Amino acid sequence: MKNFSAYILHTVIIAFCLSVLSGYANAKGTLVADLDQSEVGITTDFNGTELLLFGALSKNSNDQIAIVISGPPKSMALRRKDKVAGIWLNTENARLEGIPSFYHILSTKPVEQIASPEERQKIRLGYEHIPLALASGSRIDEGEVQEWKEALIRNMEQVDLWDKRPGSIQVIEGVLFRTNVVLPANVIPGQYEVRVMHFSNGVMVNEDISTLKVAKSGLSAMVYNIAHDYAPFYGIFAIIFAIAAGWLAAVAFRR
Repeated sequence: MKNFSAYILHTVIIAFCLSVLSGYANAKGTLVADLDQSEVGITTDFNGTELLLFGALSKNSNDQIAIVISGPPKSMALRRKDKVAGIWLNTENARLEGIPSFYHILSTKPVEQIASPEERQKIRLGYEHIPLALASGSRIDEGEVQEWKEALIRNMEQVDLWDKRPGSIQVIEGVLFRTNVVLPANVIPGQYEVRVMHFSNGVMVNEDISTLKVAKSGLSAMVYNIAHDYAPFYGIFAIIFAIAAGWLAAVAFRR
């Protein structure tokens, strides 16, 4: 009963917020958007979560919306495998820097139908406009850079960290819009950028940018902070704990 009451209250609040945003957007002729949560906590039993993104805008019938949620940048190693003497071996490694750890595109239509290639490049919308920067001392000797980028996209899509979801934004009465933002269990802590873009005749006319904080919480936060703030002590404790656990296991099995 409590869950049902909470759901009703949540729906009423969202409906009220949408009505307020709608009036504001129509009055100002601008785009306004928000998430139902501004912070997500990663606990030891975190299995992913789903957020509601909602908003309003002053739009014409053919206008479109695209939303990009991007996570903190990270470095990533890619390995190329080739068959050598009948055995698959890693023949080349490349380390990329500044790669978004999370990159989801939500849109009313496929982005190729929303804006021209020139416009998408200008506003950095789409996989093809994610910069591919090699780490210092790293190079690609085999194959084209595009092949490595395609491999990166496949790898990130397989673990649900990169995704494209055309048609995932619901527009209500031509003014209100809403969509669900799915964060999988393997997201990393950090600040996530949320870009909501309003397109008219293939050109971005309005943009709303906000942030979403993803942070460790509870026991996992304590362990994470100790491991990063007191790395030497954490390493020594981990070794001692492993030795003690092994010794206790040996004693138990001897009995």
